[in-house]
Amino acid sequence: MSENRILAVIDPTRDEQWALQKAVSIGGRQQGTTVFAYLCVHSNAKCDDPERLREVELRRTRPWLEKIVSDFAEADVAIEPLLGWRADWRRAVSDAAQAVGAQLVIKRASGRPSSLSNSDRQLIRSLKDSALLLIKHDPVSALHKVVVAIDLNARDEAHVALNNAIMALGKRVRGDDTDIELHAISAYPTSDRFVHPPDVAKILEIKRSHAHVSRGVAADVIPRMANSIDADLVILGNVGRQGLSGLTVGNTAEKILTDIKADVLVLVQEVAESIKAA
Repeated sequence: MSENRILAVIDPTRDEQWALQKAVSIGGRQQGTTVFAYLCVHSNAKCDDPERLREVELRRTRPWLEKIVSDFAEADVAIEPLLGWRADWRRAVSDAAQAVGAQLVIKRASGRPSSLSNSDRQLIRSLKDSALLLIKHDPVSALHKVVVAIDLNARDEAHVALNNAIMALGKRVRGDDTDIELHAISAYPTSDRFVHPPDVAKILEIKRSHAHVSRGVAADVIPRMANSIDADLVILGNVGRQGLSGLTVGNTAEKILTDIKADVLVLVQEVAESIKAA
């Protein structure tokens, strides 16, 4: 990708903007990155002139958003404030990400670190062409362990491409930083589909001790192993054509997102294809 674009979701209920902090941190390490600080506002107040209400509310809110952006004036990355008006902020985030061509959307996870709130669940369903990074912990914390969750039993083209994109992204996140450990987790359902840890280590060019393989379903294996090694970031994927559309309680992807304590980066197929082509 010749130009990196990140959309950071501004939380109007908080002073500390973790999503923007993380976006600036990521963007500062990648040349040519533009960060969009996106705030969606809306009012259900009854009035005779809804358009006038919209103008007044946007005018009132804009200085606050610009103040937030100004706090990062010395950051080595371009930041643009972006203000939207819509009742459904999750759909607004998705549309804004598409409008600016953001490859990555960053949002502070709602609720407890070990839970997935209904609002985050709906946002995941709404996203189409952007990866989503859910921040569960203070973004100032150093990144020590990055985990890629891959399915080495996958044979179909879509899953193979997604595996490759996840592994490529994991390597990109680690970069040349020797203080960051790259780990891999892979689940296998039955003994006849056993995945050899040395094979995983060889594919990713990581230490044998950083290749974690366990029998079971991904929904159980990935969170358990990621939590056991105290992962800071887990990268996983989904081949759905519209983000993680159709998620229901108990669904594999949703259970993984809910149970993992680390920050989670969800890579969808469209984004995986762009990473593969980069």
